[in-house]
Amino acid sequence: MKSELYQQLQSYLAESDSEQRKFWASRIVNDRVPIDSLFTLFHGEHKTAQRFMWLLGDVSELDSSRIMPYMSLLFSMRDQMPFPGMPRSVAKWLIQTNVPEEIEDEAIKQLFEWLGNPQTSIACKSFSAKCLGLMVKQGRASKAKLVPMLKGQFKNSNRAFVKRMKKLHDQFELR
Repeated sequence: MKSELYQQLQSYLAESDSEQRKFWASRIVNDRVPIDSLFTLFHGEHKTAQRFMWLLGDVSELDSSRIMPYMSLLFSMRDQMPFPGMPRSVAKWLIQTNVPEEIEDEAIKQLFEWLGNPQTSIACKSFSAKCLGLMVKQGRASKAKLVPMLKGQFKNSNRAFVKRMKKLHDQFELR
């Protein structure tokens, strides 16, 4: 038997707005709802699944420890969702959960791939670069690999993105 919350999400998530998702996220966090009890929403209707991804982002912003135990699974789903934005969300969740050790090697490889891929969205590239920057500072990723990849982003047409990449680049180049 599914919970009342699950039934609400299944019925209303597809047409939800940010305010509703933040309300549900706080309920999930405060009531300690097991995140995995909601994962079947990823296999529902397209808009429900996409907004469930957004809801998990809201949960992670409130309490990233609620997402941490599921990062291996969420990371493995990064290319399986039929809507855009999953890689961006995964990159953001990796930052928020400080890249769990069990997926560290694969995550670093993927983050570099997203950062270097011209087809990757600006948002995903931004979160990937930020995550890799944090990992370099922690001694968990290669500064020698990150610095030239950041420099390679300077030719992007999005000026705000280039500014973020230069700022991150300068943090490592000046050291």
